[in-house]
Amino acid sequence: MDQVIIDFSHYQDEALPAAADAAIKGCTTNTDIVAIKELAAVVTKTAAYNTDLAASVHGDAAATVKKNKSKDELVTAMRDLGIQVNIQTAGDRGKALKTGFPMVKIPGHHLMGDVEGFTVVTTGVAGMMDLQVGKPMTYPTHGTVFAYWDVALGPTPVDKGKWFHRQCNGHHISIGGFTPGTNYPFASAYKGLDSEPLIWSRIITKMAGD
Repeated sequence: MDQVIIDFSHYQDEALPAAADAAIKGCTTNTDIVAIKELAAVVTKTAAYNTDLAASVHGDAAATVKKNKSKDELVTAMRDLGIQVNIQTAGDRGKALKTGFPMVKIPGHHLMGDVEGFTVVTTGVAGMMDLQVGKPMTYPTHGTVFAYWDVALGPTPVDKGKWFHRQCNGHHISIGGFTPGTNYPFASAYKGLDSEPLIWSRIITKMAGD
């Protein structure tokens, strides 16, 4: 999921106005963004900060305090506008890039690769199967969804969303109730956010043991 940076508190004093100017320019001409109140606040706070920044260059204590206060207000305004940008661009990289905000890449489920180390084995208990996936090392998950289809119900649907699903918070699950001597197709997917589609692994067909 592509989103823009919303925390500018770490920006150096001299770098913040350039970031604000880029966001103002990008959002002003961007028909994908409707954030009039937030954009107006960034425009106002940027002007105030530029004035206070210039007044603080000689190290006057009172001017520095005023500059720091203006910076905090601009950082807050940029955050509020950035939040609206992320909401309204909804992860669309092309739309987000046009806003002038710097980008940050947030691992989302649709960015995950194929499931790692997916295995299905019999357990020695009649009709019981153990399903397991490897733990991804480069991105977080919200657990794992394991899927299977009962061939007694008819042809296996192409859409795994129509299969039987079992979810766990980890990477392993045991499922019972299979008919010994019958082949079943299995698949798995790492769980991301509820709004994100599942990316299914390859299908493994395994015969249930007796």
